[in-house]
Amino acid sequence: MLLKQTRYLLVVIFLLLVVLVVGCSNKESSTNGDNQEKAQNNEQKDKEPPKKDKSEEKELNTDVTPLPTSTNEIFTYPNGDLAGTSLYGSDETQKQLLKTMPKLPKNADKETVDLYFNNLVALYWSGFDDPATLVDKWELYSFGSPDIEDQRYQFKENYNVEIVLDASGSMAKTVNGKTQMELAKSAINNFLGALPDNAKVGLRVYGHKGSGSDSDKKLSCSSSDLVYEVAQYDSSKFKQALDPIQPVGWTPITLALEEAQKDLSKYPAENNNNIVFLVSDGIETCDGDPVAAAKKLSDSNISPILNVIGFNVDAEGQKQLKEVAKAADGIYSDISDQKQLDNEFKRIEEIAKRWEQWKKDSLREADAVKVERSFEALGFKNEWNDKEITLTNNLGGSITFLANSDYITKEQREALREKKDEFETFLDESGTEVEEYLSTMNEKSFEEMKKSINEKYNKN
Repeated sequence: MLLKQTRYLLVVIFLLLVVLVVGCSNKESSTNGDNQEKAQNNEQKDKEPPKKDKSEEKELNTDVTPLPTSTNEIFTYPNGDLAGTSLYGSDETQKQLLKTMPKLPKNADKETVDLYFNNLVALYWSGFDDPATLVDKWELYSFGSPDIEDQRYQFKENYNVEIVLDASGSMAKTVNGKTQMELAKSAINNFLGALPDNAKVGLRVYGHKGSGSDSDKKLSCSSSDLVYEVAQYDSSKFKQALDPIQPVGWTPITLALEEAQKDLSKYPAENNNNIVFLVSDGIETCDGDPVAAAKKLSDSNISPILNVIGFNVDAEGQKQLKEVAKAADGIYSDISDQKQLDNEFKRIEEIAKRWEQWKKDSLREADAVKVERSFEALGFKNEWNDKEITLTNNLGGSITFLANSDYITKEQREALREKKDEFETFLDESGTEVEEYLSTMNEKSFEEMKKSINEKYNKN
């Protein structure tokens, strides 16, 4: 009995030893496997290149338009993606700046630093008016003067204004906390409320239906409605027509201009002063030809003065809208905020008041016209200064912000600031040059002024 018990005990001990040996062997194998896997992972990591900062993956745009070096080149320099915005107090603008600009290599040479500054200028640039545009505005502002040969600028029995308003999705873009559509609505209401009672107004909108999606393109591109028929201004009815309009769709400028011609067809130029405002923040996106439509509008029996207002447009939009205005022998204005938009409407408001006075046989004296031109020349320089200050403030703020974000070194910051100061001096001197030149032309007729400016500034 004792022998059996002893044998049984020995068997149990043997089995326990086997279990322990196998367990330790498995554990050692597992440990070795883990160690091998870790070693392989570490080896793989060593082979992988270190991850780059996203800012280092971006590259400078080497195809950017070269900085203007003459007054002529200032007038043709294209608007930037952040035109009309301010770096100060805008998180969105700061984010866009960091998305656009890469880190500048610490060993960057002068050529690369110059290109970096060029990219910054191109990002914020908002078009400066050229003197030819101001003379067009002088001619418009001197509406009714015997000095003007153009029949469109001679006072007629009736005065009609139609506003053609962009309601495409991009008009939802914000400027200083408000959408471009909200700013446009405010400016339009202020303008129409100041017109003489016997002036007629109309409001046509386009791109206000559907959405910006491809599936809605056909609907949106066929949408342009006269929401307020050409008639005397009724603030309550006009508000009901304008308030519901929201920016949602595509941009059928061609359709809108063709329809505007029909709206005013019963008001021939023979006894009507017809003025059309086209407000847009971009190019035609519905495959039409707005330049041809503008030409057709100008050659029609209504022969209107076409005022094209580019609201925060990019370089491509700026180019097309200028061509639209030129095709109609009209006026193009590049604006970026409500103040500038109000000023453009203000010109037509003043003309309407003078038209009302003309009907009372009280035209202005020629000397008064010259005084007003002098103030307009001064206003030209003031507007120039405003754009210059906005641009250089954005440049200075961006340079500081990029330095604080470790995108540029202290030495590079100082080099960029020096370039900013030099560029600011160049812009200021060009603005003064044009202002003084305009002031010396006050004795000339409009035709003489246009010819003189075309010769001096090589305008086509």
